[in-house]
Amino acid sequence: MTGRLPLNPLRVFDACARHGSFLKAAEELNITPGAVSRQIKTLEAELEVRLFDRFNRAVRLTESGRQLATGVRQGFLTLQSSVDAVRSRRDAPLVVSVVHSLAAKWLVPRLQHFQHRHPDVQILIDASDAPADLARDGVDVAIRLGKGPYPGLHETHLIETMLVPVCSPDLLARYGPFETPHDLARAPLLHDIRMAQNEPTWPEWLAAAGAPEVDTGTGPQFSNSYLAIEAALSGRGVALAQDAMILDDLASGRLVKPFSVTLESPFSHWVLSLPEKADQPNIRRFRTWLLDQAAADGLPRRD
Repeated sequence: MTGRLPLNPLRVFDACARHGSFLKAAEELNITPGAVSRQIKTLEAELEVRLFDRFNRAVRLTESGRQLATGVRQGFLTLQSSVDAVRSRRDAPLVVSVVHSLAAKWLVPRLQHFQHRHPDVQILIDASDAPADLARDGVDVAIRLGKGPYPGLHETHLIETMLVPVCSPDLLARYGPFETPHDLARAPLLHDIRMAQNEPTWPEWLAAAGAPEVDTGTGPQFSNSYLAIEAALSGRGVALAQDAMILDDLASGRLVKPFSVTLESPFSHWVLSLPEKADQPNIRRFRTWLLDQAAADGLPRRD
């Protein structure tokens, strides 16, 4: 036997070998006994060996038949296992690891749009600020804040990070009006200590706005951007926030921007995947949707 494998005759042969009967094989495969007999004859002719001894009501494997049956059965089991594994992976949730603040303030509120576009794709959001080990943790897509590049990973730039002060209308009424950035000296400033480890913070923004003398040494501190924004929403002070995190609160009027001065961060949000998985259909669909959503929200990104 050279060239292609005669898969259909082998499938019929496997059923006959398991049942010891052409009739029972025909019933399993939902074909006629005559069709079974023809497939076996075709296989015997191609292999140039007799595979069965025929009797009136049964068949029995020859020595060659037994040898072939063992290999064919193992081969079909291996194929079935591989197909089941792929099918299981296809039906498994798409695991998306994303930093807590971006998950809560931007991604999760928009997921309904992805589900509407792809209702058959299940998403599992894993909110984590830790570095993502995609292979070890079984992560399909990670969204992380950084400078890039990410050696060994498929990377797509998602959002440039712009920083802008925000506060609640109530705080603006109590401490305002803020006519110049110098007026922030009389309002509490909220501090994201995680931002301070990576991104520009109040001193950098105030310097860019022309008010470097404003004291930034006081004010409540928070462990991530989400908490700082929540504090701003409750009127605790003025937060320096990433623009992606405040879109919905600005649109609803829950937050306002007392100044239009924005400060570009050297860090961006990136979409990361293992190179060997980057073109899997669901990963590609999710990545495309993320880019479309960022564009729809008017968020800046690199060309």
